[in-house]
Amino acid sequence: MRADSSPVQAGYILTDFVRFPNRAGLHIAACVDYFGPSLDPQRPWAVVAPKFGETKKNALQLAYYLAANGMNVLRFDHTNHVGESAGDQTFFTLSSGAGDLISCGDYLEQTHGARHYTLVANSLSARTAIRAAAGDPRIRHLVCLVGVVNLRHTLDQVYRDDLVGGHIAGKRWGIGDMLGVEMDYDGFLRSAVEDEMHDLATTQADLAKSEAFVSFFSGERDTWVSLADVDAVLRGRPNARLTPIPGAMHELRENAAVAEKAFRDIVATCVAQVRGLPAEAVELKLPDKRELMRQNRTERERLRLTVRNPQDERDFWAKYLEKYRLMQSVDDYQSYLSLVGRLLGEIRPRDTLLDAGCGNGLFGMWVLRTLLERAQQAESPPVYVGLDLTLEGLRDALDMHSGYSLEHRRGPEARAGEFIGLLYGQTDLDTWGMPASEVPELLVFADNTFDKICCSLVLSYLNRPEVVLAELYRVMRPGGRIVVSSMKPFCDMSEIYRDFMDQRISESELESGRDLLRAAGKIRLKEEQGFYVFFSGEELSALLTGAGFRHCATHLSFGGQAAVAVAEK
Repeated sequence: MRADSSPVQAGYILTDFVRFPNRAGLHIAACVDYFGPSLDPQRPWAVVAPKFGETKKNALQLAYYLAANGMNVLRFDHTNHVGESAGDQTFFTLSSGAGDLISCGDYLEQTHGARHYTLVANSLSARTAIRAAAGDPRIRHLVCLVGVVNLRHTLDQVYRDDLVGGHIAGKRWGIGDMLGVEMDYDGFLRSAVEDEMHDLATTQADLAKSEAFVSFFSGERDTWVSLADVDAVLRGRPNARLTPIPGAMHELRENAAVAEKAFRDIVATCVAQVRGLPAEAVELKLPDKRELMRQNRTERERLRLTVRNPQDERDFWAKYLEKYRLMQSVDDYQSYLSLVGRLLGEIRPRDTLLDAGCGNGLFGMWVLRTLLERAQQAESPPVYVGLDLTLEGLRDALDMHSGYSLEHRRGPEARAGEFIGLLYGQTDLDTWGMPASEVPELLVFADNTFDKICCSLVLSYLNRPEVVLAELYRVMRPGGRIVVSSMKPFCDMSEIYRDFMDQRISESELESGRDLLRAAGKIRLKEEQGFYVFFSGEELSALLTGAGFRHCATHLSFGGQAAVAVAEK
């Protein structure tokens, strides 16, 4: 594969929004991406299926790569799932997903005369794609990215519970949260078993029925999918190729450099198949990044407008923080807190610390432990101020901090105030910077109040992070230091989750771990819907610089999944 360093000229990749019915009569919302100035239906076609819990927007980058290299692309939202297509997401099944894929082929043939196409599927959608390819000869090339081939194994790895085996044995779960998506567990599992899509043997049987060339791209660090299972599925198949991706986790985009190389390899493979060339002979064109970002913003806003009755933020975070207590038992999170503390610097007498978005007080606990290790009293002790959106989080923080400090001081008469002042306040950071006349309960601090400010994993969830940072700059003393952080874009928590669940923990802790993974899925879904934005280290640095801070530096922490930035005033 050779790469042309010049991108396709801006304005030459176009997107049309379309709708068409599937064979069950539900309408599918889709996008057609193509190299302009007009759609040429004679060009080779690719259908890109969304991952479970995601929409067509998440396939935009790959679609634009394919379009830049002469392929028309249809990407769509599954019915009975998240996104703009029709249906009730609680009724999603693997079989209905496979039906949607076949209906995409119907649309291409009936509307554009396409008699064959490439099908690209990611994660769980790969299993639906394998079923579709088993019965649809129009699928000439099947491309699976970190594809699930053994549903039973993957669900067991995710939940540390044999859901498929439990269902077969008669256990029932009802409606529940599957990685952030409300699902009818029983209907999903019943369909998977009855339609023979639930294990490795059924995947092997489906793939044996397909004449498509199969290209499998698997992450070498994939926690949810076994490379041995993928190899077993493909073994003995002459028209198949397995490409392990070094350094890749289940979420390919978790590592931008790895994802970029993988996308190029995938596109080269797709183009090579339709042109009858070896992949190394394909000279790739690259999409214009600014155009890609503009289209992403357009689709993000479109998706956000289609979401009905989003959950109240205060209620959402109150429930999330109940699950977040588990983080104090996670080694990677403790390492993250230690990094944040080191970057803020030594806590001295008279220092004032602001924990903006303190949650249930885990960073405050790190502050207390640090001070107690020194066991030094001061005439003017430092002051910790914890602010949060929820009363539940503040109550947890207060109980945890006061209880810990009293427990670890000498003598029954000891009080927290002997070595640190503890203050708490409820505030909505999204109201900061607004006129007091519009927000009667607005919490306002004087200029130059704080020596150190921590804003841990909060900015992504704010509507106006740049305004909040400007306010934090105002209330910081000259020479003060701020540390802000964000889960990075497309973060993958699977290794952290696996390492925690592998510990000797109780059944209640196992369930708490599952709950936290489900809550993280809801956050990812809210990001997908345009309510949240995760930031890279470079983006955090740009936000801090824009607010007036200087001497910015960035780090990765929390198992490599969080971007951390430090700066000074």
